[in-house]
Amino acid sequence: MRILIAAGFCLFGAAAIAAPPPTAKTKSDKNVPPAPVAPKTGIKTPGIQISFDSLKAEAEIPVESPGWMTVADSVYVPSSTKDLLARIDLKTNKPGTPIADLKKPCSGSIVAFGSLWIPNCGSQTITRFDTKANKITATLAVGAGDSTLGLAATSDSVWAFTDNKTTLSRIDPLQNLVVGELRLPAGCNMLASGESSLWVTCPTEKRILRINPVTNLVDQRIEVSAGARSLAFGAGSVWVLCDKDGKIDRIDPKTNKVIKTIDLAVPNAGGNLAYGEGFLWVTQAGFPLTRIDTTNEKERVVQQFWGEGGGLLSVSTGAIWLANPAKGTVERFDPKRIVATLAE
Repeated sequence: MRILIAAGFCLFGAAAIAAPPPTAKTKSDKNVPPAPVAPKTGIKTPGIQISFDSLKAEAEIPVESPGWMTVADSVYVPSSTKDLLARIDLKTNKPGTPIADLKKPCSGSIVAFGSLWIPNCGSQTITRFDTKANKITATLAVGAGDSTLGLAATSDSVWAFTDNKTTLSRIDPLQNLVVGELRLPAGCNMLASGESSLWVTCPTEKRILRINPVTNLVDQRIEVSAGARSLAFGAGSVWVLCDKDGKIDRIDPKTNKVIKTIDLAVPNAGGNLAYGEGFLWVTQAGFPLTRIDTTNEKERVVQQFWGEGGGLLSVSTGAIWLANPAKGTVERFDPKRIVATLAE
């Protein structure tokens, strides 16, 4: 009897030891987030795609739902629920005194002729703000169009979309008056100044308009890829982000022709681009930051960070500023740290 009991005890113990562990998740397991999964889109060349989580920001500043961003003496970002522009100090990365008494600021802003110019879609005006004196110096009742970026400046004028019918108005900064108008095709959504001209993206037209600021006339219509939505100037070229197929066209301003197309392999992801610190930078939904080397004839994507966020970016000396409307933040990145961040 003693032998049987002992044998039975040994068998039970062996079975207990051999039994598989319980499959139920512990409390700590439930708190572990799933590992991020690399996207199916984007450049698949080894070493190009990098998880955005591996890139460390120098600063992350809470800003309520940034809709656009202007970098000048400070970073200016509009509030989605309050009639003001938030200000971020370029040196300290801390919020400064906001610009108030606006009415639904829209369509971006620019610094020109000693002022910050701010369209107000709520009051159909443009506010002229002295950033040094910290006060509004004029309010222009000229209208304001709700576009992606609807302001630009040339040597003697400020240009603005002043309605939603794509009327481009020329404003004399000495008189604060509209001195000329030009009607553009419906749907044109971004205005920029560079290479001695004004440039306008027109997504439905599959083209870029080049406007002579001396004659107030469109003198070139340049065919580009579908869905043109953002412009940047650098390396002697005009760069156009074309959303539909996720491509960037490089335009030679001397010949007014596309001389290179760079495929991002991320279609219909919105975004915008900026040039600075020796590179072309792109942001798109799902790909917050992409770096393109333009220093040689092999213009190519060299880094493509994937992850949550994307949509708005700007460049200042020694900094890449990335806005994330979904998180309600503006992040500052050191371009040297970006370049040094490698794929695992």
